[in-house]
Amino acid sequence: MAAVGDTIKIGRRGSMNVRVTVKGAQGHAAYPARARNPIPALAALATRLTEHKLDRGTAHFEPSTLSFTSIDVGNTATNVIPGEARAQFNIRFNDLHTPETLTALIGAEAEIVAKQTGCEIVVEQSVSGTAFVTKPGKFTDLVAKAVESVTGRRPDYSTGGGTSDARFIQDYCPVAELGLSNATMHKVDECVAVADIERLTDIYVALLDAYFKNPP
Repeated sequence: MAAVGDTIKIGRRGSMNVRVTVKGAQGHAAYPARARNPIPALAALATRLTEHKLDRGTAHFEPSTLSFTSIDVGNTATNVIPGEARAQFNIRFNDLHTPETLTALIGAEAEIVAKQTGCEIVVEQSVSGTAFVTKPGKFTDLVAKAVESVTGRRPDYSTGGGTSDARFIQDYCPVAELGLSNATMHKVDECVAVADIERLTDIYVALLDAYFKNPP
């Protein structure tokens, strides 16, 4: 996070991307009763979902989050009620949830709003990864001790941040992630210090040495 070796990722939250389309009936703004406005329906659904507390976190994870990233109508006329409104949001979820339970939750909320407004609501989702954790034990302790032997500092365990390729590897073996500082990650002029690369190399050597001397 701030320096090489200060944090070991022992798990990752899951990530689900959701697109919502609310279909109403287009009409003139002077005659709203003859139309079915999808915008208030979408706003109601967005409010219900953002106000819903998914959980309070778990032993290894922060509380799950739901963040709307776009609400779009594409209407350039101020006197026309649109026939359709769209939105998208992302859920970062911990090990209390699965894509199936979250899909059911979203569907239930959408059904309530659809009945209240008379609009049709279509929900599409894609899953980037599910939550996983390598529980602290011999394996994570081995990694932590290797870091401490080089830096003199015991690293923290974390499951925060985005997804990573660890979500694929964890199906086959325990996973702990240890790399360079992410201070400039995804920024203009992303970079790392050469000294950090050298220190990380020393940590990897210490880790390999410790592993083959006493495999967990």
